[in-house]
This record gives sequence, structure tokens and C-alpha cells, in this order.
Amino acid sequence: MPSCLVTAATETFVPGAVVTLGTFLRRHPHFDGDFIVVHDGLSAPAIARLIDVCPQLRFERVAPELRRRLAALSAAHPHFAPRLGQFHSLEAFRMQGYRKVLYYDSDVLFRAPIDELFDSPAALLCCGDDVHLRGWRRDWATYAPTRASGLERTFGAGFLLIDKQLVEEGGYDALLEWVAPETWRGTATTHTDQLVLNKCFAGRQTLASWTYDFVLSQAEGIRMRDGVDAATAKVLHFAGPVKPWMSTELLRWTSGDPRFKPTRAFRDWWNAYIDCLAAAHVRSVQVKLGQP
Repeated sequence: MPSCLVTAATETFVPGAVVTLGTFLRRHPHFDGDFIVVHDGLSAPAIARLIDVCPQLRFERVAPELRRRLAALSAAHPHFAPRLGQFHSLEAFRMQGYRKVLYYDSDVLFRAPIDELFDSPAALLCCGDDVHLRGWRRDWATYAPTRASGLERTFGAGFLLIDKQLVEEGGYDALLEWVAPETWRGTATTHTDQLVLNKCFAGRQTLASWTYDFVLSQAEGIRMRDGVDAATAKVLHFAGPVKPWMSTELLRWTSGDPRFKPTRAFRDWWNAYIDCLAAAHVRSVQVKLGQP
């Protein structure tokens, strides 16, 4: 039974998806699984650009039931309206017929092979979030950080390795039940898919090393806790409001807003982006010339 790599993309995240897909292909040239992009209406030029990078790519529209639930959620909580795309990660649990479904956000850079992950027996393999990194928990009702009892070993939603067991047991339908306005009633959190995943699969998650999801904004904490740094991590994750390809956010930093300061790894991302585009161009020329 094959495995697959899934990512989710919107129009603004197409450059990120180029690097996510392109660097995975470069580090895993013999991967024989499927490549899937979840979306809710990518334009034809965006689709063509991604296919240039990964010709075997398959595109999956967000399922109608999730779309309906997201509409109800944004109607009840309008502040979620600009962030509904973050829930598209849940679609990874809908992928049938795979031994393992590997999901990554479309703002990561693969720096080394991660083949060993596919041998994990875990039902759900993921990496701890910032609260777990500090040794805290999250309150069940409010999802706020707490030192008291609550959700333990909370994890981020940017990296998920899903075993066929969770898919076959109806993990997707279970997640959809949590995508409802009442889930956020009485909370002040802005967390989206992460909250749903942590509540739905509480106690079933296995936490992996942060080398597989090195969130650059948490670099110092990860180094202290896990002994991994940006130079040795296998996967760099550009989580947060600053993306290497988003010039508007970078301009906010140059205007004096320290919250939007880029990291040194931005240079690595741009080098990878250029390499991915160059490889796609060479492949395109070879196809036109009829070369293998």
C-alpha cells in the first residue's frame, strides 16, 4: 500500500507550496507515493505553476461538508473568516487507500530526507507546540496555556503523519464534528485546525523530534529542549506572519516593526525557491524536446 504527501495551498501560498513540493522531491527522489494539494479554488496559472514543479501532482478540492461547516463557523465567529484556509489541513484525514498520509503546511523547506518517518507505528505522529515546549498544558475549555491539569502533549498542525488506522476508523468525520461554532464558545483563542486536532485526538498522538518541524520562531526553545537548531533540522517551518515570499510583511519590519523580523533561514528558502524554479524550467524544456 503506497503513502502520500499532502499539503494545502491558497493563491498567496503558491510560492511556499513550490518549495515544499520541490524540496521534498529533491530529498526523496525515489518516493513512489502520491503528491496531493488540497485547495478551495486555485487559479489555472497557480495550478500550472505547481505542476511544473511536481508533474505527478493531484489536486483535491475541499469537501462540501467541511466547506459548509466553515461557513457556519465564520458566520458565528467572523474573526475566523480570513483564517478558514488553515482548516484545510483536516482534509488529509480524508485520503483513502494509503498506508501513511504525510501532511505538511505549504511553508516548509526540506533540508534532509525523512524516510524513517514512514516506519513509525504511531497512529498520529506530530511535533509539540509552543506550550508543550515550555512544559505547560492547555485548558480543555479555553485552550489557554495552564500549569494545571488539561490537554497534555499538545502539538502543532503543520506536520502530521497519519496512519491508515485513523483514516479507516473515521478520523475525518470525527474531526468535522469539532468544526462547529460551539467549539470556540467561551474561548479567546485564535487557534483553528490545531485546536480541533488536539481535542479530537487527545491521548492518541505521538510526539517526534522537532527536527521534523523546526518552527523558526521557536528556535531557541527547541534548541534548549531538543538539542536541534536551524543548521541541523531536517525540516524548517516558516510559521507565523512573516513568510519569505511576502514582501508586504517584510516591509513592516523595515519600517520598524520588530514582530516582522525575518530569520537568517530566509536566505535558504530563497535559494531553494530559485533551485525549484530552475529544475522545473529544465524539466519543461526536456519535455518540449522529447528528452527523457
